[in-house]
Amino acid sequence: MAKKMSKVICAVVMVMVFCFGMAGCGGSSEDNGGDIVGTCTITVQDQMQDAEYDIVEGDTVYDILTKTGLAISAEDTGNGLSIEAIEGLANGDKGKTSGWMYTVNGEMSMDYCDMMEVNDGDEIVWEFAEGM
Repeated sequence: MAKKMSKVICAVVMVMVFCFGMAGCGGSSEDNGGDIVGTCTITVQDQMQDAEYDIVEGDTVYDILTKTGLAISAEDTGNGLSIEAIEGLANGDKGKTSGWMYTVNGEMSMDYCDMMEVNDGDEIVWEFAEGM
């Protein structure tokens, strides 16, 4: 239990460092004057339904998830960010193979969420799968 808790704390710290770093680098349209190139909707299972957000050129599925203001824990795998928990519901909480996954326009992507760019009109859905 202590080992799992230390991993969660480490992931939260990494996300906070990343977010503060992005804020300093002008990661949003308000900070850097970036042009809004469209809108997308995001649904997060049991948290929000069809919330609409502006897209700035280069925004990814991860960027849109962070715009929701939900508590997110992510882990840098070395290849990309893996979402470990949203609002306290963590991978493995409902069985060894349970975890967060996302679709864009109804299609599951094999890309990490920080690698998948969002386009105008996209519909992002995050679901917690109990048997991946």
